Amino acid sequence: MTDDQTADECGICLETLNTAVTLPCNHKFCAACLDGWKSKFGSTNKKERSKSCPLCREKIPPSKDMIIQLEYHRQVKRDFEARGETTSENYVTLVKLIKELEKEIGDYDGKGLDYDMCMELPKEIYNAVNDNNIRKVIKWLGSPVNKKRLSARYRDHFNSTLVHLAVDTDQSDLLSILLQYGADNNTLNADGFTPLMVASILVIKAGREFDQSKILLEWGAEIDDFGTAGREEVIQIMKEMGNNKVANLISSEFGGRRCEVINLPNHPHLNGKTCVVEKYIAKKEKYKIIFEGSGNAALVGPNNLKRRDRTPLDCGYYITFENGRMSRREFATKEECEEYVSSLGGDVNDTAEELASLNL
Repeated sequence: MTDDQTADECGICLETLNTAVTLPCNHKFCAACLDGWKSKFGSTNKKERSKSCPLCREKIPPSKDMIIQLEYHRQVKRDFEARGETTSENYVTLVKLIKELEKEIGDYDGKGLDYDMCMELPKEIYNAVNDNNIRKVIKWLGSPVNKKRLSARYRDHFNSTLVHLAVDTDQSDLLSILLQYGADNNTLNADGFTPLMVASILVIKAGREFDQSKILLEWGAEIDDFGTAGREEVIQIMKEMGNNKVANLISSEFGGRRCEVINLPNHPHLNGKTCVVEKYIAKKEKYKIIFEGSGNAALVGPNNLKRRDRTPLDCGYYITFENGRMSRREFATKEECEEYVSSLGGDVNDTAEELASLNL
């Protein structure tokens, strides 16, 4: 550390450290600042200076995410070779990706820099997600919900969070529960994919419905920062593969979003009502919306909508276990939702205690 840098100051932004990452040279930086200097996902297009500490120029080791990426892709390559599938386009692309990662990582043989400082998700909880054992996942999260556990990552599956895994296993109820607890729905896995990106890819590859994509959009998943892939690039890929439903949703400003209706002078009783935008009708320049509570449909213009993302205290619905079954409660107003959450103990974290105490 240089003489003019304090122990709690980032060496890049010169502000107080936020999720500090310490390099082998002992210089400390905010995780986001260091990622901007040297991407944790790797990039052969970065300038050479980005591979060195901005203060002392000592080489920056590769990230934990890059190491995980390389290990995973090498295993997939071995699986291709074991099946004798070494001439396919997927295999050729995989080999190219591995070579790029190997070039970026070099002869480094450590565990890599941890930009996220998250705890590792136990294998038994990863298995519980795959087995749809929501009770076990909720019990592990604790009461009140342990935030470190809520953001835990499973190394052997692309360093994925529980939100990624809920999407990957097509579990809409678990996904909603995690978001109710305050889980981050914009975090990236080791491949640089947000949960929304994973959901969109699985719609294409596995022929799924796009329920998870819609849930994530309603809860505020961002598109402009769509993982390591650009928004327009993803939209184009979806269109080329025939996935026009999701492409339509993410192409428009309010597509798939939870919104509040505004500026309807001829129907003032509808102003302030919440709705979900089902689709954008480009020819009419209108959005088809579904009102929460009533389920009634309407067409409105872009000036009649304001984003109102779901939050743990304004979620519009609540997923709970009752009498050994999953139950969904709908709320007509924000006040009704807040009253229900308050009845659980006044804190959204206390919902874990309610769920864990039930005889499932």
